[in-house]
Amino acid sequence: MGHTLKDDEIAIVIRPKNYEEEWDGDVAIELRTSQDCPVPTTVMAHIMNVATMMSAFLDVAAEYPDVYELVEDHRNYLMGIDEDEEETLEVIQDGNVYTLNKWTKTKGNA
Repeated sequence: MGHTLKDDEIAIVIRPKNYEEEWDGDVAIELRTSQDCPVPTTVMAHIMNVATMMSAFLDVAAEYPDVYELVEDHRNYLMGIDEDEEETLEVIQDGNVYTLNKWTKTKGNA
């Protein structure tokens, strides 16, 4: 069961590419809106800018590992992840719902 977008919702969809064999981390990123999206063009342009900046991060992080580490450290801080704890990420799948262990701590809306 997928998520049905409300009229004013915009979703960033991330899909792994070529994962059937040995996945190299390549992903496809796209924006999805409802059929009757009332979001003004100026707002949509800003959201597109945010989404493309997010996808550009992956290329920059691959070239500059320090940038990746900086963002990872900040993400861990926001999520309350203690880097000194050694814990293996556990993913539980129930249909199309994925539950993560340590990653479920968030601030704001998740």
